[in-house]
Amino acid sequence: MSDPYLTLADLSLRDVQAFIAVASTGSFRSAAGQLFTSQPAISRSVARLEADLGVRLLERGPRGATVTPAGEAALHRARVLASEVVALRTEARNGSRATIRLGAAATAAGSYLAPFLARWIPSNTTVRLQVIENGSARLRHQLIAGECDIAIVAPPIPPQFHSLPIARVGIRAYFPEGHELDVDDGPVSITDLAKFDLLVNDPSFLSTQELTASFEAAGLHPQVVYESSNAHTLAALAEAGVGVAVFASTVDVRGIPLASRAIRDRAWNSLGFSLRVAWSAGPRTPSYIREFGRLISEFSQQAAEGTAPPRGQDSNRGSGDDT
Repeated sequence: MSDPYLTLADLSLRDVQAFIAVASTGSFRSAAGQLFTSQPAISRSVARLEADLGVRLLERGPRGATVTPAGEAALHRARVLASEVVALRTEARNGSRATIRLGAAATAAGSYLAPFLARWIPSNTTVRLQVIENGSARLRHQLIAGECDIAIVAPPIPPQFHSLPIARVGIRAYFPEGHELDVDDGPVSITDLAKFDLLVNDPSFLSTQELTASFEAAGLHPQVVYESSNAHTLAALAEAGVGVAVFASTVDVRGIPLASRAIRDRAWNSLGFSLRVAWSAGPRTPSYIREFGRLISEFSQQAAEGTAPPRGQDSNRGSGDDT
């Protein structure tokens, strides 16, 4: 039997990441979705890694994949190696200067990051911040792949990452003043909402995924007349009377004369999703990244409670030094 504790010089990082994803999700299909590739590609990667190591890492079955004892022994080392690659890439790219590559959706950047960074940046001038904008699902993949150091994403959070809460985001329906739905400020049921032509984000958006799942659970098939990755486009179309726009409550639509109502599913639960800030739990993660994550979570929680500190206060605990 070959030694399962090889280095990445002997292995393919892609194969290692595939193994970690299957072990974490218990499913080749889920791992493929997590890594934005095909299920056969994941199967080939795992088979190749097993051949390289000379051990069987996973048991395949009708209910998914389980990690073998040899796989358990290799899994910890695989996660450490993947974390080391992330750290190596960061160090090679940035030299001695500290850089945080932060993944966030555009709406999160405006809603949560702007007020936080207005306080954090002046106190952390030795740290360079690079924001990578993408949808939550793709940001999760980029975080796993080491393409960003920390990201604001929706659960589930892979077990190799530490995370803290940011906010609960509601999903709302937007329509012109005087519209049939403009009767009060209370929530609207998906049954009532299904009667109207809808304007939604594309299926990669969490708001659209939640809305679609809610309709399907209720056996409803509304008419979607327009999809866009830009919520402001949807808002403009709603203002023009094309339909009712549905997107996350974090989108800033000030300046567009629209009314809005929260949406409830058939069980009268509010539609929405949680956001968390996540980063590698590995020992090589710099302390300034961990501190950045803690501070943005703390600030977001205080902002939600209306107790965020004034600009310039209580945001200077981050550091560019990895102490």
